[in-house]
Amino acid sequence: MKDARLAELVEQAFDYRGYVTVRRTDGSDLVGFVYDRGASHLELFDETATHRLTVPIDDIADIVFTGEDTARKSHEMWERRKGTLEPRDTPAWGGWQDSGPILLLVALDRELRVAARAFGATPRGNRAQGRLAETDVVALAIGLGGGARRAVADERPRLVVSCGFSGGLDGELEPGDVVLATHVRDEAGDDLAAPEAVRVLAARALSGLRFFEGELVCTTAVAATSEEKHALARPGALAVDMESYPAARAAAEAGIPWLALRVIVDPLASSLPPFTREVHGRYLGPALKYALSGPRAVADLARLAVRASRAGAALELALRRLGPVLAAAEARP
Repeated sequence: MKDARLAELVEQAFDYRGYVTVRRTDGSDLVGFVYDRGASHLELFDETATHRLTVPIDDIADIVFTGEDTARKSHEMWERRKGTLEPRDTPAWGGWQDSGPILLLVALDRELRVAARAFGATPRGNRAQGRLAETDVVALAIGLGGGARRAVADERPRLVVSCGFSGGLDGELEPGDVVLATHVRDEAGDDLAAPEAVRVLAARALSGLRFFEGELVCTTAVAATSEEKHALARPGALAVDMESYPAARAAAEAGIPWLALRVIVDPLASSLPPFTREVHGRYLGPALKYALSGPRAVADLARLAVRASRAGAALELALRRLGPVLAAAEARP
């Protein structure tokens, strides 16, 4: 490549964790996320994360960094809280240590078993540890809504993935549908945007599944009834859970990239059995007690079992899809 300035721009675009605009010699623009480059070409995902594009270097006139580098921004915020800002060339991708694991945070034992199956591990207590696509993975069940900050501090991960089951806030979503968060919002209205680069890679990995991108609403109590979910619904909000916002906040405060991935169990029009409002070590006893209340309760439990089985299979498949992509991203300089 003869143009030293363009060669430098290509390298900067490869290291950048936001969208760039490639201005071509024919006057057209192409917006996307650069995931690889060669001596004669640039490879990127387009801004919808549905198409992989190859652009010859000879066709590039300029590269403009138009998208926010959210991973670097969160890292700098964390450093400012510490009182000292590290040099700008300190990589934000990788968190505290490049050798740390990918940390999967779930709430329930059942979600932990699903996550463990995705990378061939066996849960021991509230923890499962193994490897996925040659990358260390730790999955922790931390309960409903809490424990994320402690988990991040203890594990010192390179990437945090909040995952598990959720309720639907959009009438189009069905049991087993996968939701990848673009934002997570708590009950007070505080909003965190998912780091763009890792989200784009995840969306690419999930292509072909029935998955949606949008906002997750996080509550401090279970939204068990259809009426409660309708009260939380708003344009762009797809699902409700209790864990994604605390996990995202803990990761952002530590300067670590994060993802939030949920699978729908109970759609917008349905309600969960009353015993799901309370936290139980095991749900078999409360479920059997509920079943004794009558035939309608038995039918409710049967429907919930089918939906949960479908959601578990979808979550396992989604995590298997994500593994190689996230591992490859971690291998980047």
